[in-house]
Amino acid sequence: MKSKVFRFRVTALEHEIIQRKISKTGLSMSEFFRRLSLELELKNTLTEDEIISYKNLSKYSDNFRRISNLFKLGDVTGMKKETLETSRIIKEHLNKLKIK
Repeated sequence: MKSKVFRFRVTALEHEIIQRKISKTGLSMSEFFRRLSLELELKNTLTEDEIISYKNLSKYSDNFRRISNLFKLGDVTGMKKETLETSRIIKEHLNKLKIK
């Protein structure tokens, strides 16, 4: 049973930095400091944008794999179609990043 408590003082800036680091992990403050102190793994949770990016990279990987397979088969028409589609998808996502 956890019954002991640690308390320590920090500056306002240190407090803000620590709070941000804790919020990135999704852990409670106690669990964050416990893991940090015991040198256990601390993982940041992914943001919604990061999750979307990983999903898009997975799609691109599939598209490039299909293009590679078409190369092996010598299917120039299918290869051109897949290449253009992959290019279109990449451009679409890059356009979302442009500053308006």
